[in-house]
Amino acid sequence: MSTEPVNVVWITLESVRAANTSVCGYDRETTPNLERIASESEGTAFQRCFSQSMWTPASSASILTGTYLFEHRVGYDGKAKEPLPPGVATLPELLQDRGYQTACFTPNAYLSEATGLDRGFERYHHALLRRAFHEPETRTAALKYLLRAWEYGPGFSLNVRRHNQTYIMRETLKGWLDDLAADGDPFFLYTHCPNPHLPYAPPRKWIDRFTDDIAYSTEEALELSLDTYASRDRMIQRIVDGCPFSDDEWEALKAMYDAEIAYADEFVGALYDHVQELNAGKTIFVVTGDHGDLFGEQGVLGHNLVLDDHLTNVPMVVSGIEGLDHAKDDPVQHIDVTRTVAEQLGVSHDQFSGVNLKDTVPDGAISQRGIPHFDEYLEADPAFDTSRYHATPMTAFRTGEFKYVKGSEKAELFELPDEETDVSDEHPAVRDDLDKRLEAQLLDMTTPDSGTTEATYSAAMEQQLTDLGYL
Repeated sequence: MSTEPVNVVWITLESVRAANTSVCGYDRETTPNLERIASESEGTAFQRCFSQSMWTPASSASILTGTYLFEHRVGYDGKAKEPLPPGVATLPELLQDRGYQTACFTPNAYLSEATGLDRGFERYHHALLRRAFHEPETRTAALKYLLRAWEYGPGFSLNVRRHNQTYIMRETLKGWLDDLAADGDPFFLYTHCPNPHLPYAPPRKWIDRFTDDIAYSTEEALELSLDTYASRDRMIQRIVDGCPFSDDEWEALKAMYDAEIAYADEFVGALYDHVQELNAGKTIFVVTGDHGDLFGEQGVLGHNLVLDDHLTNVPMVVSGIEGLDHAKDDPVQHIDVTRTVAEQLGVSHDQFSGVNLKDTVPDGAISQRGIPHFDEYLEADPAFDTSRYHATPMTAFRTGEFKYVKGSEKAELFELPDEETDVSDEHPAVRDDLDKRLEAQLLDMTTPDSGTTEATYSAAMEQQLTDLGYL
């Protein structure tokens, strides 16, 4: 525990899988700023950090509460219609009680009053690109973006899906940090960067960063990305069609994805440098991905259906806490970092399901997925084979060598990195051991009464979620 007030800036990057980040060994330099932050004093990069789920509402709720999906329930229904139960505390609530200023800036409707994930944030802003020029909080930054749209946007384009809010967020958050630092009380700032959420449409500054070594031109790669992820229905159709992409097409999609990661990394570096310039005392800086994305692994695009490592293994960089290097090569979890940060700041809660990484290395990592909703896939193709996927909520228990995945209808053991061949019969002792350890973990999970409240999204929120391909 720290003996002096310590600030926290926590940045969650949308849909960033560890395999495509240079801080985790990728051959393209996608995250030089994450590498820089990790290499500095009291910086640590965890290459095997795992999110608690495979989509934003569930993983974000785990980060903010230090609990598993089956405990907090946000996203368990597969629709994020069940808000955070009132009996589950959030990290910003705990810190606010300790005298912290708490602030959240998010462009994602899943982190809002609809889900209850705004709880505990004294200063909160849900940013909508369509309203950025009209709201006092973002108007100045939006005008700056307009002047730099040829660099940080697509140039002149009326296609909302070609624009994103990252530059507007960056400039707005600098002002927020100035305000928080000037107040004198310690602060906790949480922000959710929207890149590189599909459709991958990097700004002009980054768009051709990784297209020199692919068969497609930059323009062709962008059009392929926009077409592939034009809507949720289009993406579902591609999945039921068997992800019919050539090697060149996969490389084109990944070039757009990697360029968006590089853009998100620039956002991280700008905020980190701004924090260092403030006279605000010691600050813990955390950067991670909320989940990853799939490019055909297990027959899936985006973040759907499965708990593949490319969805759950995310980058994690922590700066400002010493004594974490002993755990950097082991499987760790988002909720472990939540607990570590909380206890470093002098707050704790008996609901926390993770471990303090300063003291303990976790006994594997757990990720969970709720109800899968096969109906939209079967509507696209009634012959679509759903048997390869779990039909009920499931839990994945990940160790260094194996992943054990269990739902109510079946259980599978995978010897990594292969996640499609069940090796339960070849390794019965491993299967039985992981089953016993997983069952012990599940027994410890408690779910508070959620009441009868249902999440309600405004029309603007639903439009935003549609733009993101969720609806």
